[in-house]
Amino acid sequence: KHPKFFKVSCQWWKRYSGAAAVCLGLLCVLLLAGIIGLFLYQRNQLTSSNTLTEERDQLQTSYNTLTKERDQLQKEIERLKQSLVEKVCPQGWKKLGSSCYYVSTEYKSWEESRQDCRNRGAHLVVIKSEDDQTFVNWLCGVKNYVWIGLTDSVSEGTWKWVDDTPLTRKYWNSGEPDGGGAENCVYFYSWSSDTGEWWDYYCYYKFRWICEK
Repeated sequence: KHPKFFKVSCQWWKRYSGAAAVCLGLLCVLLLAGIIGLFLYQRNQLTSSNTLTEERDQLQTSYNTLTKERDQLQKEIERLKQSLVEKVCPQGWKKLGSSCYYVSTEYKSWEESRQDCRNRGAHLVVIKSEDDQTFVNWLCGVKNYVWIGLTDSVSEGTWKWVDDTPLTRKYWNSGEPDGGGAENCVYFYSWSSDTGEWWDYYCYYKFRWICEK
């Protein structure tokens, strides 16, 4: 009886241990598959995160680049606006180079003329070159007198322009200046369409004038 029972028990154990081994093997396979799946999932998540980080950095770089380009374009627009303002003279003004000139139709003293130019955001005309002299002669018109922005009222005998620059180019009439301490302002007289000269004179006399800005 005992040998038979032992035989049956052994057979049962063999079947049980075999089934257990198979189950354990399956569990190991499933566990390994789960680990591999988790690894692949984590790797994909990490790759996706890195990709998003790179895309974010690229977007930030693109944003910074576009911001700089926008600022540069804004500066260029402002520069062009300023250039346009500088190149276009107000109505009734004449243009030479980068300057605009206004010829009055009224008659005022030198100081009144100077103030009128200031009110227009300008100053009495300054002549520093042959081109300036020729242009002012044309603006003046033949046989006309106009005040220009030259005076020695601050220091007798030291002629300066109203923009506080010293006199360099000189187009005095022969014998001028000849007024001593009494004639401290200068007018322009046009002899012809080609010739104009300067004369010192009493500042309270009333002539037309030319503004420049």
